[in-house]
Amino acid sequence: MDFSKGPGAVAYSEKSELEVYNAFSAEMAKSKSRLRGFNNYSVPQLTREEKRENGLKSKSPAISLMGRNMEKMKEAQAWIRRILTLQDHHIIENYHILYLGKREHDILTQLQNNLRVSISEIISLEKVILEIKGAQASLVEVVMNIEHMLCEVQEEMARKKELALWSLSGQWTNWQPKNQDEMKRNTFLKCLKLSTEEIQNQKKQFESCGFQVIKVEEIDNVFLMAVFQRKKKMVEERTHRDPVSHRLFQQVPYQFCEAVCRVGFQRMYSMPCDPKYGVGIYFTKNLKNLAYQVKNTSATDELIYVFEAEVLTGSFCQGHHLNIFPPPLSPGDIDSHDSVVDNVSNPETFVIFSGTQAMPRYLWTCTQDHVQPQKDSAGPMMLSSQQPWERFSSGSSVD
Repeated sequence: MDFSKGPGAVAYSEKSELEVYNAFSAEMAKSKSRLRGFNNYSVPQLTREEKRENGLKSKSPAISLMGRNMEKMKEAQAWIRRILTLQDHHIIENYHILYLGKREHDILTQLQNNLRVSISEIISLEKVILEIKGAQASLVEVVMNIEHMLCEVQEEMARKKELALWSLSGQWTNWQPKNQDEMKRNTFLKCLKLSTEEIQNQKKQFESCGFQVIKVEEIDNVFLMAVFQRKKKMVEERTHRDPVSHRLFQQVPYQFCEAVCRVGFQRMYSMPCDPKYGVGIYFTKNLKNLAYQVKNTSATDELIYVFEAEVLTGSFCQGHHLNIFPPPLSPGDIDSHDSVVDNVSNPETFVIFSGTQAMPRYLWTCTQDHVQPQKDSAGPMMLSSQQPWERFSSGSSVD
């Protein structure tokens, strides 16, 4: 079921479609109780008239999405499309695969045996993936279970990093949350007006590089800021390079945006890239480089999430693919550089090896400039196996 192609491009029997839809629905029902974050997700029953209005035949399986958050609606749409268009082969790419323990590997073995699929783990410097092969209906259940498991691992890792951050920053901040749940409930994001002069100037930079800005949010996390300022003071005291920090950019998948706001930048949260300057956290100084990367890796209708950050670059040197931490200032020196770059004389790519060296300042939500998003409405978005995906409706006005 390839919705991106015109009618008649690929033919599937109604029985095949229904089997996949039923497998998806059954797995959603089993997962509903444990996927707490999906409590507001609903699939309302539509009348025959409503189905007809949306161009659906009454016998056609359909899913309705309702919501006012543009990002969540868009990501839900893309996720469901990936699930329902699975064939006999699927790739899950996620650095959190590295943190799967014995319990998780036992679950993978059980899924593999019970559903007669093949699950292979492939690890390289560039990416970490699970490759799954098997019957189409089985893949739906396997992929949903694995993605749920990875979400749990991601949250567990984020909470550990959050506790460490809390401990580090506790002595430098006046406010302390009563517990970690209270800290998590703080989204740390404040939506800004695009009409302000400062934001307008930055918005023009994005637009000149081929982005259409949908929304900009400011990150306000006192714990991250306290640790960052402490690190910045240390860098300023021992380096003679001015400035010690740069305004840099990083694209982050939507599923990790909240985590970055909570615990800062981590290699596992960034987009996969060729680690030719070292195994670290990559930032770019030039938005045009980011736009070129997006153009070659993202679908034209996808939302793009770009963090603008203050990054402590300090003393830097030429990067190398073997770097796992910054090289020493000189051979045998116990002090090391703060970062590595692509070109020492005119750097555009900076690589740091500690998340405490970067403070996320703004989160820019964009599209490629030729995509025009629509306004939000409270109505449902219909997903059908007999027609292309309908446009989703966005949230409240950003102006």
